[in-house]
Amino acid sequence: MTPGRSTLRAWTIQAVAVWERFQQCGVLHADGRRICRHFRPAYRWLMEQMAQRIPDYSGCFPIWFWHSPKPDLRHGGHLASGECGVRIELELPRERVLLFDFQTWHCVLNRWHLSLSRRESREWDRKTKGFDQHATPLPPPLEAELQASWERVFEFDRLRRTKLWGPVEEIQGVTECVLLEEVRRADEFAGR
Repeated sequence: MTPGRSTLRAWTIQAVAVWERFQQCGVLHADGRRICRHFRPAYRWLMEQMAQRIPDYSGCFPIWFWHSPKPDLRHGGHLASGECGVRIELELPRERVLLFDFQTWHCVLNRWHLSLSRRESREWDRKTKGFDQHATPLPPPLEAELQASWERVFEFDRLRRTKLWGPVEEIQGVTECVLLEEVRRADEFAGR
């Protein structure tokens, strides 16, 4: 089946043991146990976004994938050096996925304001002077403004129009499960 309006092509990188379990049980779920403690708030925020934006989302931890570009296995960074893994090509129903910009996702991960201009960034710095926004939540109005700025990770056209972030070329996504029947190809490789 060729991806159409109702599906999209995606690639997830998984350890060989995960791929083997996936083949045995026919469904892939994430359990969240390996999430770095420092990144748990960002994952919680993303899961809240999944609940708002994906119909019938049940609250499971996200399975990450690349939508664009296809991960190039000749490059490092997919797995630890020497670790065996599998790049799994998927065809996923669009209504079960949430896509976002890879570069701006780092604002969520690091609790940075996702400013669209240098002026907006300077204004944010002025408002938060004296606060350690990385260690603790900010006062409620500032925390709400910070988290509202993160929703821009989903606004590809808006990000493309900025000098700070455009062009948007690396698009990741999440889903709460993948069915074996959605697999189109699996390529084993060793991390570089």
